[in-house]
Amino acid sequence: MLAALLVDLGVGVSIDELVDRVWGEAPPQRARLTLHTYLSRLRGVLADADGPALVRRSRGYTLDADPAAVDLHRFRVIAGEARSLGDDDRATALWRDALALWRGTPFADLDSDWLRQVAAALEAERFETVLDRNDALLRRGEYAPLLPELSAAAAEHPLDERVAGQLMLAMYGCGRQAEALAHYRALHDRLVDEVGCDPGPVLRLLHQRILRQDPELAPTVAVRADQHGDPPAAADRTGTGAAANPAAQLPADVVGFTGRTASLHQLDALLGPADDPPSTVLITAIGGYAGVGKTALAVHWAHRVRDRFPDGQVYLNLRGFDPGGQVVSPAEALRTLLELLRVPPDRIPTSTQAQAGLYRDRVAGRRMLVVLDNARDAAQVRPLLPGSAGSMVVVTSRDQLAGLVAADGARPVRLDVLDEAESRQLLVGRLGAERVTAEPEAVDRIVQACAGLPLALAMVAARAATNPGFRLAAFAGELADMQGRLDALASHDVATDVRAVFSWSYEALTPPAARLFRQLGLHPGPDLGTAAAASLAGLPVPAVRRTLAELTAAHLLTEHAPGRYAFHDLLRAYAAELGRATDTEPERRAARHRMLDHYLHSVHAADRWLPDIRDKVTPPPAQDGVATATFAGNTEARAWLTTELPVLLAVVDQHRDGDFDHHIQQLCWLLVTFLGWLGRWPDLVTVQRAALEATRRRGDVLGQADIHRNLAHASFQMGLRDEADAHLEQALRLYREAGENTSHIRAQLYRAWLAGQEGLYADALRIAQLSLEAATEAGHRVLQAVARTAVGWYHTVLGDHEQAIVDCEQALVELAEVNELSNMADVWDSLGHAHLKLGRYREAIDYYQRAVERCREFGNRHMEALKLIHLGEAHQAAGDDEATRTSWRQALAILDEVGHRDADDLRSRLGSLRLGSLRLGSLHEGMAGPRRH
Repeated sequence: MLAALLVDLGVGVSIDELVDRVWGEAPPQRARLTLHTYLSRLRGVLADADGPALVRRSRGYTLDADPAAVDLHRFRVIAGEARSLGDDDRATALWRDALALWRGTPFADLDSDWLRQVAAALEAERFETVLDRNDALLRRGEYAPLLPELSAAAAEHPLDERVAGQLMLAMYGCGRQAEALAHYRALHDRLVDEVGCDPGPVLRLLHQRILRQDPELAPTVAVRADQHGDPPAAADRTGTGAAANPAAQLPADVVGFTGRTASLHQLDALLGPADDPPSTVLITAIGGYAGVGKTALAVHWAHRVRDRFPDGQVYLNLRGFDPGGQVVSPAEALRTLLELLRVPPDRIPTSTQAQAGLYRDRVAGRRMLVVLDNARDAAQVRPLLPGSAGSMVVVTSRDQLAGLVAADGARPVRLDVLDEAESRQLLVGRLGAERVTAEPEAVDRIVQACAGLPLALAMVAARAATNPGFRLAAFAGELADMQGRLDALASHDVATDVRAVFSWSYEALTPPAARLFRQLGLHPGPDLGTAAAASLAGLPVPAVRRTLAELTAAHLLTEHAPGRYAFHDLLRAYAAELGRATDTEPERRAARHRMLDHYLHSVHAADRWLPDIRDKVTPPPAQDGVATATFAGNTEARAWLTTELPVLLAVVDQHRDGDFDHHIQQLCWLLVTFLGWLGRWPDLVTVQRAALEATRRRGDVLGQADIHRNLAHASFQMGLRDEADAHLEQALRLYREAGENTSHIRAQLYRAWLAGQEGLYADALRIAQLSLEAATEAGHRVLQAVARTAVGWYHTVLGDHEQAIVDCEQALVELAEVNELSNMADVWDSLGHAHLKLGRYREAIDYYQRAVERCREFGNRHMEALKLIHLGEAHQAAGDDEATRTSWRQALAILDEVGHRDADDLRSRLGSLRLGSLRLGSLHEGMAGPRRH
């Protein structure tokens, strides 16, 4: 489990992924439950060792550790820095340090299909790094020290042409020309016999240079495809001599290229094996945000595979999103390509059709790589595609190029932002490891502010590199303010100014899409659904879908899940800036109003399916143009709330300025039940404090009292007893002053529960009985049933179990009469306890099981866990330890998931299976109905 998390350090790994990584195709019957047990143990071990935190996030479980503390990630950082330094002495030391981190076979003592695959990939990565180091040393003329290692590598990898070339060069550099030539002949014969092909053009070229004793070969030449000479090519049918001297027009490789391992592997897979030329024209479309590094990836990968295309590599910037709007026309592009292919100007036809024909003829039968950068759309690219097999076209664009994918068989490569580890690696590559590790907190802030956008990170690194005397904390401070962040990433060069680069995509939008883009800047994120976007725009859902599709095609928005759209943080800042500059304040306020109406009315619709006895609220009518979610039942409502919860919390935080107090007060009230069911007490405290500020500004005394009651409950669940008492006293005082009897009864029931938590059961019973009398007198039948449940509970904890059963059975009748089904779980729990104390184990188990199932039915995770603990106690009393373990393991998984403070106590008890090792008195006593009200 630890290895599975460390491999993807800082990245969320889902439960399903972890199950697959740990057990593969043969997981245990209760894999997820067992997995949670392992996670709990791992969290405890790490905590005992003061190790990294194991954190549950929306995407799964994450280990928050310093990459420098993990040998794998440290290896990659050091090796990346060595590559960026070239051949100097510092690079040699870094290569040595990187490879010294390898000790034996990765994961040799672990049995996992997934880890075996990872180990194989890591061994390949290590071997590739060794070869990169060899190249660097050979360029320095260090031939003799490498000979023994290269001889062993050649014996282990007898068909590897790169190893063979390095060995040949080392032999030649040591004055052993005959041995180098003999090794080539042996490899040639082996390839012909075993594979049926000759050595590749790079090795053939090296062989020729050794044969003619090229004076430039030693000591400065390494065996790489991007070094000296031109490999043999096909005959030149145009008579220009170009084939004998193939085009090599790629821009310089990216210095310190970082990450993108998955994308590089995807491109490698599309190209296929080295000994299998493409049987058709391969077209790859690399798409993504502006500034995400599409060109860097295309150019870097092109350099990696240039030896696969011995007949030439050409590059053309189509300027599809050029700041001056000078998009390259197909005719201009064709003429430029022909010139790059060394066709004389006087032989280039004048018509576009004839130019396209000559271009296809020029490329036919050859293995060429064509990089078309910054394409506007598919129509611009289509005339530039070769017509025969063997060549490959790589296209980059901010457009999705869906037409190229659908009609021309292009294979899309979606490029996303860098993760945190890759972002740090980029900074290390530009600034050096010493400067980056000296200010880890500032680097964290920079990485967070740039949100993985390579262009933004490169801009910060450039400013820091040109100001070596400045601390990185100064640059982090400039980025801290979201509104000023784009200013901090500004540049005199429009090609690297983040705001300017974004503007090229924005200027290409239709007016409706541009307007929606600006309005989306009003949304707090982290993502939004189609209905929320429609409400912001005041458009019907079908119409906004078309506009969202345009923004997605332009890579100004990402549809990361069906109907769910997300911004890059810097794009959000850019959209907000455009909105402030373009739209009037009344227009922006109206859009925010519609957005808040959407969330308030949708949460209200969902809350109606979450049974609770809280007073319901009725939102004011929604504005015109607002789309509201609807639900067919509890499951749909909970699913929607789960998806939208991060958004709802962000909406509350965004509107704490008093501008929409009524919306915020009602929204926070409606979230109480769902957050309580999930056990999200810190979030519940946060939203209730926001609501309290809103009610105070509105002068709503009863609203303040209700919120103090909610804060009392959440504070107690977080272990803040003094704060809970203070909030409860405030609530009771405000209820008395307002003469509000019903809510006062609820607060008194909660006071009874707090007394029970302190072991003052007689006081708790007295308060509960007074509450029952008050509810009966007021004719509030639901509160009457809840109060009777509390009375029954305190009778049983005081030892009067028979009376408790009478009270609880009466409460069941009363709850059924008013159709208040969710509270029955608390009554069944109390009945289970009474029967358990009377030694009626089967009855106790039956009641506890009913309580668990009712909580599970309504999705109340927090209460489900507590009921499962009690069910386990009943099984233990009945002598069934296995059933006890099952119940407690299920409960522990939930407590860990919701971050409950008693998870470790239950873990201890589960380990010992002895009564009393967990302070379950407090947990058990909190099960009665008043706990929730």
